Amino acid sequence: MSKSEMTTDFRKESPVLQARMAGGLWWLCILAGIVGFIAAAPLIVANDAAATAANILTKESLFRLGFAADLISGLSYLGVTVFLYYVLKAVSRSLSTLAAFFGLAGVAIGAASWVIHLTPLLLLHDQYPSAFTTSQLQAMSLFALKLQLQVFPIAMVFFGIQCISIGYLVARSTFLPRILGVLLAIGGTCYVIASFANFLIPSFGPRLVPFIMPVALIGEGSLGLWLLVKGVNEQRWFEQARVAKGSRT
Repeated sequence: MSKSEMTTDFRKESPVLQARMAGGLWWLCILAGIVGFIAAAPLIVANDAAATAANILTKESLFRLGFAADLISGLSYLGVTVFLYYVLKAVSRSLSTLAAFFGLAGVAIGAASWVIHLTPLLLLHDQYPSAFTTSQLQAMSLFALKLQLQVFPIAMVFFGIQCISIGYLVARSTFLPRILGVLLAIGGTCYVIASFANFLIPSFGPRLVPFIMPVALIGEGSLGLWLLVKGVNEQRWFEQARVAKGSRT
């Protein structure tokens, strides 16, 4: 393939729109995740199944809003993963594919936790009056919510590794600021550390969240905002993409 043909081939796939789509969806993911947390978290009373059940039943619309927000967050991040794969394959197709794999795996595990989120609604609407007592249904509902809190950190391990991989690719790129990649990699590392702390030291792990989450959100938010507003340096993207493609041929 001649140089002019390669240039024409890349020009058919401008990365600017994909980068801005990734940035917009990333911020939608972040904002929806915050809404989901604000809506659902206050309804859960630790170690009090009856109070938690009462909160869910009296504020069911708020509880459902939390689920819907989490679902929107997950779907948005699915789009982020796809668009970032395209943008960063100009640096390394293999590593960009690996990052996308971790992102998709994280979304799949997160989806399992969101399904668990709906379990209390099924249990608390008295669908099994002859099989379980009210207190048993309340206890199972609280157990489901606690299970969700154990499943989601597994997804965050995959998200964290994806963020580290993306950060490395951004730092290696010539079309995005290197500092954004460094910040994202630090944020991804925070996700992994917090998740493993939650598994290994349950009494300590949750205490890390108020300190680690802001750092992680800075990394994600700054790159997402840059992609949304600035996109990428298109000329440098094409140059690096040609180099990457030439090295594979």
